[in-house]
Amino acid sequence: MKVKRLILFIIIITLSLGLLSCTSYKSMLNERLSELNTNNDNKIADTQFQNIIQSLENKDKEGLKKIFSPNALKEANDIDGGIDYLMKFYKGKMKSRDECTIPSTDLVEDGEKKTELDCKYEVTTDEDTYIVFFVYQRVDTKNPDNVGVYMLQIIKKSDRKDQFDWGGDKTRCAGIYRTGATK
Repeated sequence: MKVKRLILFIIIITLSLGLLSCTSYKSMLNERLSELNTNNDNKIADTQFQNIIQSLENKDKEGLKKIFSPNALKEANDIDGGIDYLMKFYKGKMKSRDECTIPSTDLVEDGEKKTELDCKYEVTTDEDTYIVFFVYQRVDTKNPDNVGVYMLQIIKKSDRKDQFDWGGDKTRCAGIYRTGATK
């Protein structure tokens, strides 16, 4: 009888340890997947950022227009005027940039997934310092025409307190946010 209890006790301990290791493995796997997604988000944001800066510095209006999603181009008020505005507003060649901030939002509703990145960079050129902010729709399984940049805002760093709100009620719009422009 004592041997049976001992065997049963060993089996219970072994199963408990096995279950604990599975839970630890799942937790470790979820952490690693989260890191990979963050790294991928950073790469996507950096690529979009480089495309924006390169288009501005080369005065490439069509290149800048191509970063926007098809739906953002449809919704935007005067995208061509916004691009002209940025081409005049942003001056100089990039000398440095600070690390970006990329909060992401994942929404899953009725099996449809949306992932949005809010990307903010501080850029110093040979003429001024700017904040470059853009909203990038990374995934939209329901409407793929939403994938791309939705909104782009570039302001002088000195105007940050008055003009920057992470694309909230004050500045969120399709296309290019222009200081002082009406939505």
